[in-house]
Amino acid sequence: MAELRPSGFPEYSPSQQLIFDQLKETIEQSYQQFWYTHIHTPAVERNDVLLSKNGEETWKQIFGLYGIAQGAQDLKEYGLHFDLTVPFARYTLDWEHQLTFPFKRYQIQPVWRGERAQKGRYREFFQCDIDVIWKGEKDYFYYDAEIIATLGSTLNKILKSCELQDTAVFHINNKKLVKAFLAEVSQDEEQMQQISTLIDKYKKIGTENFIATLIEDLNISAETSEKILNFISFQSEKIEDCDQILGFADSEAFKEGVEELRTVLTFLKQIKEAMHLDFEWKIDLQIIRGLDYYTGTIFEAVLKNDEKLGSICGGGRYANLTGYIDPKRSDYCGVGGSIGISRLLGKIFDLKEEKKQTVADYLFLHFEENFEAILKLAGTFAEKNQTFEIFPTAEKLGKQFAYADKKGIPYVVIYGQGEKEAGIYKIKNMQTGEEKSVSLLE
Repeated sequence: MAELRPSGFPEYSPSQQLIFDQLKETIEQSYQQFWYTHIHTPAVERNDVLLSKNGEETWKQIFGLYGIAQGAQDLKEYGLHFDLTVPFARYTLDWEHQLTFPFKRYQIQPVWRGERAQKGRYREFFQCDIDVIWKGEKDYFYYDAEIIATLGSTLNKILKSCELQDTAVFHINNKKLVKAFLAEVSQDEEQMQQISTLIDKYKKIGTENFIATLIEDLNISAETSEKILNFISFQSEKIEDCDQILGFADSEAFKEGVEELRTVLTFLKQIKEAMHLDFEWKIDLQIIRGLDYYTGTIFEAVLKNDEKLGSICGGGRYANLTGYIDPKRSDYCGVGGSIGISRLLGKIFDLKEEKKQTVADYLFLHFEENFEAILKLAGTFAEKNQTFEIFPTAEKLGKQFAYADKKGIPYVVIYGQGEKEAGIYKIKNMQTGEEKSVSLLE
């Protein structure tokens, strides 16, 4: 029988959901350790807010609300949010008098996009966002580095908690640098956009198709096409190699982008060394980040040993994001990033078969003649914040043990009449079979 659930909307088994919840908790704790404040916004936003930036392109992604059965015509004005950045911009405008700027927030919620479902791409998925937003023209380049450091530290905590032998590698660029370079190789705005889109597809289509498309479809000369290829092929793990980038273009805007990149990487190196963080980074001029609102630092992260998985994290700096919602209040700038937990979970589920289906660490066996005493003993476990289940009926012990084994509960508590008379209870380790006696007086 075919699955009944809708395509592109993930749903997990109990053991998978447990992994998801643990990863979400790891992310949340890590964000808090870097001093980010939690907020939550509604699942829906007004359509005019959602469409405030890139309206025509965004419209294709929005899940709208109709409310036909309820006769609620006003619901047509709302849609499910497709990311968390636009809702955050709206939140900033609504709460600006209660916020202290720079304002650092994290937000972990599902988002919905109306696109074709495929492996690694879903119509519903969780985003785990952090952003810093401030008012005015100050640069605060330190925050670009802190955002990357927070995400890098968080990703490696996830990998370690799941026992995955891998490392997050951040590929870092600057949007000013990209735009200034494209402006020197083409004076046509539409052609610049086409080149940018093609660069974004480079890894999928390969060098030969990339050059052929530039020359044959976009009418770019062979010499300029080679220059573009050399530009996007530049990678380095050394801050001093920013000097080499200066050779690709000569405009003041290009130089400004290079210096911003140098400043951010210097901060990032200092934070990594001071806090002993172990993720990796490299300059990568191929990083484009399609969303138009990025105006400075841009970055994506991949797994060092599994780049084919694709980007597991991305973000960048933006200016005047709130101005798309309200042109009179366009003086908010910020930088942020997001971890794509759904793509990571797919890898973890493929590699790690989890048996544990519950948060319970103990199962209390049910002995009818001693059940009231068992409940009292369970109460002492609850007082110590120990997690447990109580088997509901006095079934054969084999069945009760099998229940614990199937759910992956690591310990069974045995407190029958004999144990009660001896003033003890027993704890059995379900993995080793070892039993130990514990005095009721402890």
